[in-house]
Amino acid sequence: MCKDDHEHMDKWHRCCEQGPQGVPGIQGPQGIQGLQGAQGPIGQTGLQGPQGVQGIPGKDCDCNDRKECCCQRYANVYSSVAQVIGAYASATDTVLFNAQNQVSAADFDLSMMNVNGDIKFLKHGIYHLAWQLQARIVPPVPAPVPSWSFGFWVNGILVPGSIYSGFTQAPGDDACHSTGDVIIEIQANDVLRLRNTSISAVNLNPNVTGSVFPITIASINIECLKELV
Repeated sequence: MCKDDHEHMDKWHRCCEQGPQGVPGIQGPQGIQGLQGAQGPIGQTGLQGPQGVQGIPGKDCDCNDRKECCCQRYANVYSSVAQVIGAYASATDTVLFNAQNQVSAADFDLSMMNVNGDIKFLKHGIYHLAWQLQARIVPPVPAPVPSWSFGFWVNGILVPGSIYSGFTQAPGDDACHSTGDVIIEIQANDVLRLRNTSISAVNLNPNVTGSVFPITIASINIECLKELV
């Protein structure tokens, strides 16, 4: 092979050798997102798990042994028998009661209410007490005409806030209606009385003009609000 041929081959090899890598080009923009494929079929429902253990049954509210629940003690006593109630501090200044409607069992002793007006409580608690009277001053009515008033006494002690009054306007008045109520704490074996607190004798008469039936001349309603120990 001649010299020119060698030179020619060297040039050919140098021409075919790979050159260095060029600088990468700028990344093109992201293509448009394709359409969402159709939803696949719903899988089968799994087997139901075993039933859990039943909880402890709740307890109904029993007002006889759950003090925080309620206090179901109550009494309604009344009188429909004519009586004259003496002035305060007399032997006859207490209203007597001859009848009753609903009374909760074993909560009150009413055996003396028609004898001396005693209503005995057998259990400790907070009570709402309310009284009502139909009364008038015993004739002859003095001038000026005085008011009459009644209130609660417990164990011979006046209950504050329980006195309310009535007023006989004329000698011919049949009766005047008066009411009073109070909320107090009462201990077991306490004795309640409704007494005249005025200077005049007061007539409680069930036979008033215009009434077909005798009226209730006096009543006491008792409701326990909270049981105490």
